Amino acid sequence: MNLQRSFKTFNKRIFGRDPRAAARSRNTRALAGGRVSMQDPHRQQTMYHVAPPERSRSVWQLKNWTEEELMRLPVDQFMKVVTSISPEVNKAYTDFLRNANESWGYQVTPKGATPIIDDFFARLEEKHHDPDVLIDRVFAGIYKAGAIFWELELNETGDMAMDIAVLDPYVARFNRMGNDWHLGQWQNGKWVSLQDDPTVMYVPFNAGPNEPFGRSMLEAAPLDVIRMLGVMHDFRRVLESQGWARSDFTVDTEKLKDFMPAEIIGDVEAEDQFIQDFLNGINETYSKLRPNEGYGHLDIVTVNTPKGGQMQTSFFGLVDGLMRLYDRRVGRATGSTPIKQGSNEHVAESHAQEQRKDYRVNISSIQSTVAGVFSTLLGFVLRAEGRQGKVMFYFENTPDPMDVKNQAEAEGVKIDNLKKLKELQDMEGIDDMTYQDAVEKYKSEKTKHSAGMRVFGGMGKLQHRDTDL
Repeated sequence: MNLQRSFKTFNKRIFGRDPRAAARSRNTRALAGGRVSMQDPHRQQTMYHVAPPERSRSVWQLKNWTEEELMRLPVDQFMKVVTSISPEVNKAYTDFLRNANESWGYQVTPKGATPIIDDFFARLEEKHHDPDVLIDRVFAGIYKAGAIFWELELNETGDMAMDIAVLDPYVARFNRMGNDWHLGQWQNGKWVSLQDDPTVMYVPFNAGPNEPFGRSMLEAAPLDVIRMLGVMHDFRRVLESQGWARSDFTVDTEKLKDFMPAEIIGDVEAEDQFIQDFLNGINETYSKLRPNEGYGHLDIVTVNTPKGGQMQTSFFGLVDGLMRLYDRRVGRATGSTPIKQGSNEHVAESHAQEQRKDYRVNISSIQSTVAGVFSTLLGFVLRAEGRQGKVMFYFENTPDPMDVKNQAEAEGVKIDNLKKLKELQDMEGIDDMTYQDAVEKYKSEKTKHSAGMRVFGGMGKLQHRDTDL
């Protein structure tokens, strides 16, 4: 009993509460005011902290680092800077953000609860200038860290939602409690459980069985990016040493000997030093010439036509093929497609259409999860103000031209079928109930909106559809 009591006291001191009591009270605590999560729990918090932009942390210098130096970077730091040092990853990353957040909207049930959500988005717009800033951060966290990690911030009294804190998923930690993983953070050296706070949500993407953490969409890219940068550095060194034509000078040794001081003639070491200093003087003077300056010299020196720069054509072909290989590998690793990376030269139009379709399906799948989680979070906005209701958040994508064509054709087929059913009804070939069921089904499909479902003909940002009870 003493050992069991000691273990219980140890758990409470380390994790803030009895784990068995935490399991019993899971997700039952009422909404509290204030914020419980921390953006950077590993940094000592001070009263005043002015942070420089992330890009100022030697991002550009990273382009000149060797492969070995890049390999030593922590994974989370490399994931943050890889979009700045790799054009291919940057293209895939920006394409993902722009395509994932084209437009969005929400529906509120009942209609009378709509002003609460409108006011909340107005507060977001006032603080962040545009709610899209927050939504982009959400998708950035998914792409770079493989998870959504955010908290709905309430006022101190807990009766009004004020903001959404989008945290870096890397600062989340999980504690194994029996068969479950409980969300929390180490804050200033102390474990703080976030498991029972419904306003804090960690939603993993691409997680494996019994893995609490999500997986970044860039997980397979770092090694190929580092190798690709290494090839570029090697190519630069080869180009500098062999690819450029170099100035050529000829020095007449007989005239140079006549130019030597009499006291060094016969001294081999002194003569060699004189010749070397003379050649160094030529190179130094020539290297400092400006484009509009001439090079004056004695008749001892002859300036020849620049020579060199005769690199083999096969070398250029090797580099081009190797870079295309890495380009394709990085494109696959980042979830991009050849057409998005601009390397679709030899692909038929039918294949390009399939690439676009596959890319949009992946985007829609991710949007579906984000929309569902966002709907849950907005439901807590109503709950905080004591209002019963439901919010359905959804994204809208600009349809592909081929999708519009196929949809128009499918729409025409449905209308033709309804016309045929009407004719059968008039001839008493079918009963009225069958025809009315077909009409109602057609109408429901026309007006159907669901979280994550693609909607043609967007309503625009910050607009909503009201649904009566």
